Amino acid sequence: MSQSNDTAAKSVAFEMNRVFDAPLERVWQAWSEADQINRWWGPAGCTLETHRFEFRPGGFFHYAMKFGGVPAMWGRFNYREIVERERIVWLNSFANENCGIARAPFSEVCPLEIENVVTFSEADGKTAIALRAAPFGASAEEQRYFDELRPSLEQGFGGTFGQLADFLRGA
Repeated sequence: MSQSNDTAAKSVAFEMNRVFDAPLERVWQAWSEADQINRWWGPAGCTLETHRFEFRPGGFFHYAMKFGGVPAMWGRFNYREIVERERIVWLNSFANENCGIARAPFSEVCPLEIENVVTFSEADGKTAIALRAAPFGASAEEQRYFDELRPSLEQGFGGTFGQLADFLRGA
């Protein structure tokens, strides 16, 4: 039984790879410093307001995503592992104003938490990022919902990484 659950969890992982025209040190700073991640993280068209940024295992990145004319949507990272210039592992979730986990405003079956693993590598002055995201502690129904989110995840992470590329070019 456990083996089939592991297989199910692996089958719903979302993966995305990008190469940025910037050295690893610069890309790492964009992820690890509040004043920088604040300028590119989130969907295109939102303004990010950081309320808490503790870039360390066990720390939180708590933020409000603001879109013109609608209430803010809150999110949070709970950092689990940080290996400098190599890997960041965090649990991402929607949040309330107090940094508590909240249900997605658009679905009762969206997983409460998503485990994200981002790995970094550098070659010829460019930095490759590999992202892997999968439901964490999700029910079978939540895992199925996550699997159906692939087009939305492609668009969301694609836009976010596009903003990161723009930020790295202009910074």
